Amino acid sequence: MFHIIFSSDENYIKYTAVLINSIIKNTNINLSFKDICKNSGFDAPKDSSFSSYKAINFDDLSSEQKQEGYIFHILSDNISSQTQNKLNSLQNELNQIYPCQILTHVIDDKEFSNFPISGAAHSNFLPYYRLKLKNYLNPSVDRCLYLDSDMLCLCDLRELFAIDLKDNILAAINDPGSKKRKIKYKQNSNIITHKFTNDYFNSGFLLINTKAYIENKIEQKCQSLAQNATYIKAADQDLLNATIPANKLLKLPISYNFSSISFCFAICKDEQNHRLNCSRAEFMQSYKKPKIIHYGEKPWRFLKSYTDSQNRNINDIWWEYAASTPEFKDELMAMRNDINEYKIFATLGFEILKALKSIFGYFVIKNLIDKPLDNLNLNSEIPDDIFGLCCILGEMIIHAKRHKKSPLSVILKAYKMKTTFTKYNTKNFL
Repeated sequence: MFHIIFSSDENYIKYTAVLINSIIKNTNINLSFKDICKNSGFDAPKDSSFSSYKAINFDDLSSEQKQEGYIFHILSDNISSQTQNKLNSLQNELNQIYPCQILTHVIDDKEFSNFPISGAAHSNFLPYYRLKLKNYLNPSVDRCLYLDSDMLCLCDLRELFAIDLKDNILAAINDPGSKKRKIKYKQNSNIITHKFTNDYFNSGFLLINTKAYIENKIEQKCQSLAQNATYIKAADQDLLNATIPANKLLKLPISYNFSSISFCFAICKDEQNHRLNCSRAEFMQSYKKPKIIHYGEKPWRFLKSYTDSQNRNINDIWWEYAASTPEFKDELMAMRNDINEYKIFATLGFEILKALKSIFGYFVIKNLIDKPLDNLNLNSEIPDDIFGLCCILGEMIIHAKRHKKSPLSVILKAYKMKTTFTKYNTKNFL
């Protein structure tokens, strides 16, 4: 059985359901797990940023490990009886395609009262729930996969469970942002600064060797670090990166956690230090065939964002799966009709692009900051190839409104973003 874990509150469970649906729909029922084990493995080229890994020996597995079927674990702070009934029905319908079981685990936030509020944990402690594996996994489970709910699966996930993790604690994917990050914590009355390296990984995807995770006391180390942290930016992600040694980390290709903004632009390590820890050639291989998309611009807020290598809007792909998700599709499709916020972002961003070409750009942007959003005339003619960029730029105006930023600060940030996009726009490398 293949154990997959999600953290999701009541409102997010419908999005988790779409991810579960995509996992089942992309499981090749014509292949057995034994077949996949025979064809798995990855020999990284010389000087690659990724790790070489081999497949496990199927014949050495226990009967439980050989058994087909997913067990989905949803960790939540609360699940209503109505939602639980929907999940039961979802399980029953998907079970007709491929064996699966959906288990829910309600966890008390009080268990994390000493953990810092930061990053993804800015409004609740859900991101920390994944740290307590022993609370919801049977001791016989030797590995599990954690996925963020704002992802979409486009591959047969069993190929991940066929990887021989050896004594590595987990397999993960490099984070797309800058690696100039740090965490500060108290130790014997001193403040220690731990600076992260280019091995810094994104915690939205974690293929965990549960035995090694427990033996190395990762949960306890994270808890101790959390309680003594004086500066932390990315919640559980920073904690895991600070407590898992680089020599116990298996680095997988970024196709397994392909950030949506990377469809717009990406800066690779052979182009600039402290950026995405892979070469441009390695990046483009994943770009052409992503296995898991990680959405920054949530499809339930943005009907349109970036286009992929085949010029498909990636948010449309998510909605295709949403439209076929049992029990939740009606609710999701009803929501779709009311999504307009992304049009505001895109319109504001398009106005910024025009302003950057004008000698009166400062005053145009000042007007955008001062002007009420309900007086904005939405633009429906923004080209697809810059639509995502416009959304990013538009967010700068929203941020400036909220935090009373000056037009000059917006101009400088927008010019830098436009320059970066022009130089590193993904399609420039096709």
